[in-house]
Amino acid sequence: MEPGSPTRHRRRLTIAVAAASAIAIAGVVVWHGTRGEADPFAAFHQAREQPIPGTFGYVLAPAEGTPGVEPEAAYGDLLGSGEGLDVSLTYATVRNDTDGVEWGPAWVYLTHDLCYFTAKGDFVSPSRAGKDDGCTPDNILVQIVDAQTGRFVAAFDAFDVEGNWLPARAGDPQASPITRFH
Repeated sequence: MEPGSPTRHRRRLTIAVAAASAIAIAGVVVWHGTRGEADPFAAFHQAREQPIPGTFGYVLAPAEGTPGVEPEAAYGDLLGSGEGLDVSLTYATVRNDTDGVEWGPAWVYLTHDLCYFTAKGDFVSPSRAGKDDGCTPDNILVQIVDAQTGRFVAAFDAFDVEGNWLPARAGDPQASPITRFH
């Protein structure tokens, strides 16, 4: 092959095109991998500060960052997880300024229609208050899991006199790919 021959020129052109293509493909891969993916749990983010009813000062507040643990994975070991209970979910920070408590960012699971002890003589029994049934939608079990590690953090009871309280989330949970929680 002579230095100025068309064959040599075509070979150099082919190599240059292949190298440019490889660089372009690598650039697209790097760009695609580094662009911010949408948070699939954005609908569950707490939108504003909101008191949790019947808890004497516990508040849900918006949490920073993106969760590192999926909420379904974190829910597996919690009370009632296998019972198909009515569970609301929010990604939030839980705070009680009076007690000096702050947990978060966390997945906060709110289980409605919780049943309390019903047998006469139980420590906390509806029969002591003249009620026959300890199951009411007014009862809420609040369970908190660290959203980065999946570690259980705390649990406490709440009470909703209206029976319809939900966390103030940033979006519609029904639009989320998670169907277990609302």
